[in-house]
Amino acid sequence: MGFVSNRRLTINIILLSIVPLIVVVVIVAGILFSQAKQLVEDQVQLTRSNILAAKKQELKQYVEMAVKSIEPYYLDESLSTEQAQQIVAEKLSQLTYGSDGYFFAYTWDGDALVLPYQPERIGRNWWEVEDVRGKKLLQELIRVGREGGGFVDYLWHKPSMKEPLPKLSYAVSLDKWQWMVGTGVYLDDIERQVSHMENGYDQNVGKTSSALFVVMFLSVSVIAALGASLNLNVRRLANEQLSVLNQQIIDSQENERQRVSRELHDGVNQLLVAAKYRLDNVDKEQNQDEKTKELNASKNAMEQAIVELRRISRDLRPPQLDDLGLVAGIEAYINDLRQRTQLELVFEHDIDGVEMLPEVETTLYRVVQESLHNVEKHANAQGVDVIMQREGRLLILTISDDGVGIPAKQLKSGKHNPATLEHMGLQNMKERIQAIGGTFTVSSTQGEGTEVRVSLNMELI
Repeated sequence: MGFVSNRRLTINIILLSIVPLIVVVVIVAGILFSQAKQLVEDQVQLTRSNILAAKKQELKQYVEMAVKSIEPYYLDESLSTEQAQQIVAEKLSQLTYGSDGYFFAYTWDGDALVLPYQPERIGRNWWEVEDVRGKKLLQELIRVGREGGGFVDYLWHKPSMKEPLPKLSYAVSLDKWQWMVGTGVYLDDIERQVSHMENGYDQNVGKTSSALFVVMFLSVSVIAALGASLNLNVRRLANEQLSVLNQQIIDSQENERQRVSRELHDGVNQLLVAAKYRLDNVDKEQNQDEKTKELNASKNAMEQAIVELRRISRDLRPPQLDDLGLVAGIEAYINDLRQRTQLELVFEHDIDGVEMLPEVETTLYRVVQESLHNVEKHANAQGVDVIMQREGRLLILTISDDGVGIPAKQLKSGKHNPATLEHMGLQNMKERIQAIGGTFTVSSTQGEGTEVRVSLNMELI
């Protein structure tokens, strides 16, 4: 049972070490992932905004360059309007940048003038044209152009792609001709850059997570290894303590046997020998009065032997303890001690009606018995107070005397000195009280006396 308890204790210690670690790691990981996710989202949004701002600046510069390139023809008064418009339209059709960049031009009424990659649309009116989301994109471009230049975002077919893609256009107005000129850029490359960035962040978070879980695994492994080592140490210590406890039990039993043997030899045996001697003299005496005297002496010796046997029996296990309870058992022992010693004994209590477990009653009785035995044999005291009272949820038992006290070194050493029986008794009392969940303390001052104090939780008795 002790091994099982120690093993359970070890397992509990390991669990108490590992579980908080896992909880902390999970919490830290959760916070880390949450913060990382938020950081990625913020960084992606910032990157998208920066790229978009760069695209807008780029579009604006392209349009300004295009306008600069056609400005001489736009402002040339020597050319007719038709001639200037034709030249400008041709110039705009020839201006390209990148792989798909081009310029477009429409009248304010929506007629297509310049569309390099869609010449079939030129000359037709596209005022009502919409993107796949229903936005009248041409009307918006004309509006922002007439307002001094501006941006419009919409979905449009990219020449090199089949599906419509997000596009951002910048448009200005040639007010003299009532034209709108602009260019646009597809934003799919922005999403590619953002997606690449997100993948990079995800990989970094994954690596961090892996490192975190590796650290957790190593920590758990170290704790488990330490737990296994602790288990071995606990088992070794438990075996040592068990050996010491077994030896203490054996020593206690031997001491008890020696005490009973000594009392039988020095008390009962001597009385019976004296009674036998008196009976032997009866046959030798001729005088009837002497015979009667010897018989009476034998009777007195036998009666004393009976009293002594009863006392020894009561010390081993008082019948009052089983029949009437703890208080009656203590009172009987104290009354017997009063009759055979000069000690002034006081017993006070307020535990009437308190029901106790049999093992608790026995333990408290043995503490009182052993303490009073120590006082009788070693304390050289005049008086002893035995007080048992309730203090809140505690039951307090104190046995205090006014004797010579216990030397401080002996009281603190914790060693069982065979020459000092009271010390062995104190250790046994302490172990008895601890076995029922209580606390046991001894305080002593040389020349002033000793106090034994027991504290028990009322819920445990």
